[in-house]
Amino acid sequence: MSEVYSSVGEPSAAQLTQAWADRVAANREQAERLREESDGGDHYRPLASAFRADPHRTGDSALDALLAIAEPGDTWVDVGAGAGRFSLPLALHIKRVIAIEPSPAMRAELANLQIEHGISNVDLRDERWPTDEPSVDGTADVALISHVGYDIEEMGAFLDTMERSATRECVALQYDRSPGSMFWQVWPAIHDEEQAELPGARELIELLRARGADVEAHELERRGDRQRFDFEAPEDAMDWARRRLWLAQNSAKLPLLRNAVEELLVEGDGGWSLPDQPKQMLIRWRTR
Repeated sequence: MSEVYSSVGEPSAAQLTQAWADRVAANREQAERLREESDGGDHYRPLASAFRADPHRTGDSALDALLAIAEPGDTWVDVGAGAGRFSLPLALHIKRVIAIEPSPAMRAELANLQIEHGISNVDLRDERWPTDEPSVDGTADVALISHVGYDIEEMGAFLDTMERSATRECVALQYDRSPGSMFWQVWPAIHDEEQAELPGARELIELLRARGADVEAHELERRGDRQRFDFEAPEDAMDWARRRLWLAQNSAKLPLLRNAVEELLVEGDGGWSLPDQPKQMLIRWRTR
């Protein structure tokens, strides 16, 4: 069932944009203060391979929702395309995809998958948004973000750039809780403080409404989304938790983390999962 959100309401767009920036800044300050090791300038370098996905897959509710929007003659811009989780399957159904990805590790994974699957209509670009001079400006039919934006401090400028790039509509896949907060329950046990959580889908919808957009949003069925919140073994969850809590590989806090994670995990369906699973939302708004 879709929910249609009107553009009427308070607080103002300026207030909500500032509130978004404040939450992102608080999260960044906390991470910088607690971080035990550097990410080497590319946070996704050790994780990029985990974001690979088969472009020909079926049974993914998010992909199915995007394909229902896509038209054969479309050009889409996928901002923060990662390893091509959606860029590559979309490219099999539409004219062209422009994939914007600032992470070298993610771009390498996407490029390798392009070659492996013989997909030639994805234009991969190294850009970081927001930017005053995007290489895509009114040349795409649809602009897509998939779990991008949670940690973007200049969200108003980012949305301006996104909306300027698409002539028909913008689409966002967002969780109601940022993926970076997937182990929020164990933060107090490890760091003696609550995690400074990033904004999520509800905050994005509220911000878009305040900016004057008529927003259509609905929750997606949880199919084909095992990558982020389900694990084959507790050790896999431990590795993700260590990174999410900014701990070094040899951290003195690892035994404490292991106990906290093992208490948190729920066993079932041939693997392990996290309780309090986030809700994935498909959010759409027109640009003209």
